[in-house]
Formats: sequence, structure tokens, C-alpha cells
Amino acid sequence: MTSRAQLHVLDSVWSSEMRQTIEHLCEPGVVTSAVQPVVRPADQVVVGYEALARMPIEPTRPPDWWLARAEEFGLRRKLEIACLAAAASLGPTPDGRLLFVNASPSTLADPAALALVDSLPERVVIELTEQEAVLDYGELRTHLSRWLSRGLRIAIDDTGAGYSSLRHVIELAPDFLKLDRELIRGLDQDRSRRALVRSVVAFAREVGTSIIAEGVETASELEVLREAGVHLVQGFLLARPGPPWPTITPDATRPIYIEDRARASDVDQLREALQRASDSRSACAVVAEHLFRQGQVMPSVYLERHGELRCIAQRGLWQVLDGMPGSAGITGRTWKSGRPIVVPDVSVEASYLEAIPGVVSEICVPILIDATPVGALNVESLVPLPAGTLYQLEHCAQLLADRLQQIGSPLDDSAWHRAVNASVAISGLTEGIRMPELLLARLRDAARLDSGALILDGPDGRSVITAVGPLADSMLHLTLGELDALSSLVGDIRSCYTAGEASGRGFVGTASLRDGGARAVVVLPLWARRSRLGSIVLAHSRPVQLDGDEIAPLEMLADHIASALASRRPEDAARPRASRRRAATPVA
Repeated sequence: MTSRAQLHVLDSVWSSEMRQTIEHLCEPGVVTSAVQPVVRPADQVVVGYEALARMPIEPTRPPDWWLARAEEFGLRRKLEIACLAAAASLGPTPDGRLLFVNASPSTLADPAALALVDSLPERVVIELTEQEAVLDYGELRTHLSRWLSRGLRIAIDDTGAGYSSLRHVIELAPDFLKLDRELIRGLDQDRSRRALVRSVVAFAREVGTSIIAEGVETASELEVLREAGVHLVQGFLLARPGPPWPTITPDATRPIYIEDRARASDVDQLREALQRASDSRSACAVVAEHLFRQGQVMPSVYLERHGELRCIAQRGLWQVLDGMPGSAGITGRTWKSGRPIVVPDVSVEASYLEAIPGVVSEICVPILIDATPVGALNVESLVPLPAGTLYQLEHCAQLLADRLQQIGSPLDDSAWHRAVNASVAISGLTEGIRMPELLLARLRDAARLDSGALILDGPDGRSVITAVGPLADSMLHLTLGELDALSSLVGDIRSCYTAGEASGRGFVGTASLRDGGARAVVVLPLWARRSRLGSIVLAHSRPVQLDGDEIAPLEMLADHIASALASRRPEDAARPRASRRRAATPVA
């Protein structure tokens, strides 16, 4: 029989050996990384990869086991930094896809971890693990700001598995929420789980956060997640972790095209969902969500407001063009003519507004009420659209028109109150060297966005005259090519803005803003006396949901600002022009 003294000796020996093993794992290059694809279920596009630590110690144990042992010896933070270093050693992801890496709140505060930022790929998402309590969110936000200022994004990992995940979401406003695999397992067999997932998806859509479902292992689970509108998925069904960079399994992720889904049950579900919609915005969102789930398409729904088209709902895009006249693009022409437009190859269509890289085809149908066009339903696709798409869109547009006629209520107009207050403030400003900053600050406040830049056109090209807010430095350092690209987005368009899709495709010219920490962007043209003066770029450092009714008042304010700038004395107008690279001064 082993004595108590002998057990104590054995325990001491085990502890000593375990500590030595963990210290060995913390040495550079010992921990390695495998990666697992993160996939968009609607069209089966790989949008990123999660880096998963691998410890080359026998017997093989999962990373969580080793991190728990390291915590017993006060070495967890050191081991997490070794895992981050292993992720950094992977190098850049293919085609600039996202790379998800795990870290606890305390690790983010460690200077050794922050020193690895420059070694990580450009588009990194820090998965904040929930296995550690947060006692001071103000302090955590301070540590996070150092990461966010480098262009990194935040995800809450294992939502529902650890400490107060909802508090994390409220306090930190993450870009992504990762649902714990225990919530996904058996989802197709559990009504309560399905209801919870749908609720989280609705919440995420409201605040501009994307959902990632982990641990997807069966085709039935994947189908339920598709139907629930979950933005992204990962799991063994799609691909097991492996060396960089694995692809998804074709048999498990066969694209579901529109003609495959044209079943009576789907139409019935759409009709029922529309009947539950209580206003125009929610009805348009139902149709956009329905089409997005069909796969391979990026839908958008526009309605006429004050003589121009406003984007009411969309899916799959990071930003949208808005404020379209009837002469602008395929969508505007469809609304104006009241007839569908089918473009099999956008590269040969003169009226196509090229903005999203990779679009192959586009179809747009009018939304008709009593034979009068009140809007347009548009889809863009990265692959040729299959036969039957036009019929499906026309049917969806008719169902939407019927519901809109029943609702007969205007969209929320509350944003105009902020615009009126800002307009009064702008009218009261006096000319002077700080006038551009003050004009920009008033517009930023009305938009409830934290940053902005004023771009003016001049004989020597476009230049950033002033910038305000936490993203000011990124805006001041936009290249001339980026300024030209941003300005061209709103040539004949009233606005361009992001749409709350963290993994969606972005327009030309916005990449550096996105990489620099912008989670929402608005581009507005400045027109006065039939002359283009420049543009305004507004941005926000945290995810926020924007829509056409929020943007329309800002377009009016941009016109007001343009008039104010056009009436300035020549000596005042010229002063700031040479200060494009100067440090920005925050404006209250």
C-alpha cells in the first residue's frame, strides 16, 4: 500500500515534471498551429480560418487541457502568448481572408502579446475567451483599444459557455459572436436550441454583429443554421483542422442554388414571414434574408423615398450604394422603367455600377403596386445566375408588394430630428480656420459615428483637409488612389455606406479604412452650385447597423455643408489645404 508520504513525493514529482513540460511548451517554436475554415453557409465561401494550437506532447491533449494545467502553475498567460506566436508564424492568409486567434482578457494586457501584433496577418479577429471573469470592463476596453487601433477585430468565443457572455456583448460591442458547440449539437432535434439561435441571430442583426456557429457536424445542423440566417459556420462537417490552408469538403457543402430551393414550402414560409412583418423595413428584410439563404446571391431591396431609391434591406454586402436616381445603374433603371433587367455578364454592361470585386451577373426586378413601380429588388452574384432566378425574383417582389400595400405605413423618420439640430448648428457657425472641423463634427454627431474626414477637390487633386475622431489618423493617411476611389463611389449616387455585414464584400477604396479599424463607413458627395467640391467620409470604430433612413438626413446635411464651404472667403478656404498630413484635433 502506498503511504501518504509516498503519495506526496509522487505528487511533487508529477508537479515538477508538469511545470517543466509547460515551460518547454512556452519556448519559441514548440507550439504549432493547425487551421480550420470559417465558412459562409449561404454560398459556401471560405471567409477565414481559426488558428488552433497544437502541443507536440504525448499523450496528446487538447489546448484547453494544457491551458488549464498552465493556469495551475501561473503560466497560462505565457502559454497563450506562445499560441499567439504560433498563429503569427502561419503567415498571411490566402486572398486576405480573416484569421481568428484566441486570447483571454489578461493576455491582451501583456506587452509581450501586443508585441506580436505586427507579426500577425492584416485581417485578424481576436476571439476573447469566456473562461476568465472580467472585473473591470473599463480597463479591458483600454487594453483592447491598443489592439483595435492596429485594425484587429473582436469576437466573443464560446458564447453561452462561460462568464456572462451577454455582459461581454453589451460592454465590448464585438464584431463576431461565436456560439458554443454545445448549443449547436443536436440543434435539428431540439426546439429550444433552435429558438435560442434564431433569437441571437435577430439580436446580432439589430446591432451589426455577425454570428459564427462552431462545432457543425451534421448536414441537418447545417441546414437548420442556414434557415436561421446564421452568418458563418465551422465544424468537422465542413473541414477538419489541418495545415494551412485547408479547403471545405465538397460533398458536405454543395451550393444550394435558387432553382433547387424553389419549392412550395419555401414560398409558404416567405409568405408567412411577410405576414408577421409589421412595417416596411422588416418586410424588406424578410425578402432579402429569404434570397440570401438560397446561396450564391447578394440581394438588396430598394424603395422610393422623396423621388429617389433608398436601400431598405440587403444581405452579403459590407456596404451599399444609396440615394439612386432613376438614371443610375441597373437598379435605378429598373425602378424608372418598371421592367426587369437581366445582365448575365456585368463586364459588358455599360450601366453596371462596378464596385464589388468578383460580381459576374445581376438581375433586378421592379416592385409594383397597382402597376406603379415603388422600388426594386436586386441580386448580384459571384457566379452565373441559374435558370429560374428571374421568375423567383418576380414572385418575391410581388409578395413583398402585396405586403407593403397592406402595411401602408412609412418607415421610421427619427434620424431627421438629429439632422435638424445639426443643420441649425451648422447655420450658426462663423467663418474661420476651424470651420471645416466644426462642420465635420456637427455631421459626425448627427450620424452618431465617432470619426470623419473632409476631402476637397483641388487643381492638384483631392486631399484630406481635416479629420476628427479616433480613426482620424487612418483617414489622414489615405492615398491619392484611395481618395479617388472613394470619391468615384458617389459620382452619380447620393451615398455609399456599410451595411453591418462583418464578413461581407467591400467596395474599392475602403480596404485601408476597414483594415485601419473602421467597422462602419459612410461616403457622401459634396455638391454646391452644380459643382463637385469633394466628399465626406464618416466612420465608426465599432460595429453599427446603418440603413437608408439613417443616411438620407446625412445627405441633406452634406448639401448644407457644401453650401457653407462654397460661400467661404477665399483666404479661409485656402488655409487648411496644405495641412493634409497634420495630426487631427478631436472636436467635441
